[in-house]
Amino acid sequence: MRASVLRRLFLKRVLSLPPAVLRFLAGGSVVHVDGRTLDAQIQFLWRTYLSSHQPTPLTLNGSPLELARQEWRDAANLMCAPLDGRVRIEPVGSTTQITAPISGQLIRPLIIAPDAPLIVFFHDGGGVLGGAELSGSFATLLAAETKSPVYLPDYRLAPEHRFPAALEDARMAYDWAVTNAVSLGVMTGAVAVGGQSIGASLATRLCLDLKREFKPLPVAQLLISPLLDLADDMIAASAYAKSWPVSAADIATLIDHYGGAGIDLTSPQVSPLRESVVVGQPKALIVAGGLDPVAHQAEAWTRRLMEARTEVVYRRYDTLPHSFPLFTDVVDSARSAALDISQNWLKLLA
Repeated sequence: MRASVLRRLFLKRVLSLPPAVLRFLAGGSVVHVDGRTLDAQIQFLWRTYLSSHQPTPLTLNGSPLELARQEWRDAANLMCAPLDGRVRIEPVGSTTQITAPISGQLIRPLIIAPDAPLIVFFHDGGGVLGGAELSGSFATLLAAETKSPVYLPDYRLAPEHRFPAALEDARMAYDWAVTNAVSLGVMTGAVAVGGQSIGASLATRLCLDLKREFKPLPVAQLLISPLLDLADDMIAASAYAKSWPVSAADIATLIDHYGGAGIDLTSPQVSPLRESVVVGQPKALIVAGGLDPVAHQAEAWTRRLMEARTEVVYRRYDTLPHSFPLFTDVVDSARSAALDISQNWLKLLA
């Protein structure tokens, strides 16, 4: 424990160096793609600090899946700051004090705003990597800044449990949250959904299904770097296909694990961007990194919702890549983005 704390403190100290120094240590060049420049701190993490064991850290390509999962968990634990004193984290599951059918974490602010919703947030990892820890830093800041409890369900992962297992777990977690909203500190029916990457796709599909079933909808949705079309050829052709920590090749590998043989990736069930009818959806905050090979999907879904007269706020952070919330506690621009997301979320709910 002490070694990990010291390593985190050392990392924070190194990342406080001027951007020009960090870029020099990362090879001397600026990563500039199609008019956008990668944040210097993230470039240093990519090219220098996390690359001691392999040239491209955190990649799924050329690495056994379990090794990639361990690297992502280790990176999340390294970059996670000590717990924010404004919140506490409580385990959720079948054998914990807070019993639920889908285990996970509840990040509960010490003071919950009277009108705050419970946010059911489906974590990062492409439906394949890690668990709640991959979105823990961002979710903790979101809970603290908005005074809203955040529930991070540990939905089942592929390839051990391929689609639709994650979607089934997402629905079960949401239904439990709605049923138990009051005991979790919010008003009846005050439940929102959100997620990152495939997690954002789960949130999107959940809202579409609830509308189709004439069920009460979430009060709002927060979609970060949403991967909404798994059959999209534009991902590989993106100018940002070689971005880090998640490249287009990594996304292709995640999709192979997540869908597997026999799954029609063009089906709106797994690729909600292909949904033919989009009406009556909850208001949404949609976020993308500027150096994200799936940023165009976030923009396309924003347009679809606006055409359907849904209230939408869209934010793009041009120096940041896919999965940038992983760096919330150590990268200045990622933290600034997370704070901006929190403020825009509050404005959307007002």
